[in-house]
Amino acid sequence: METQLFLTYLIIAAAVSYTIYNLALLFKPKESGCGSSCGGCDFKNELRKRGIHPNLNIKNENFTYIKK
Repeated sequence: METQLFLTYLIIAAAVSYTIYNLALLFKPKESGCGSSCGGCDFKNELRKRGIHPNLNIKNENFTYIKK
């Protein structure tokens, strides 16, 4: 019975530690709006460099980033 009680306390301690860790990450200052450098941000920055507005809702023949 002691082993089961020890494992229960170990699991509870791990859950509490994980919760505290995630709360600490929540209040940590982020480098960018999405939390880190991601592929979407890189893609939007590349569009801005080429002079294309990154609003993907624009639908016209001038908005193309794939060479024809």
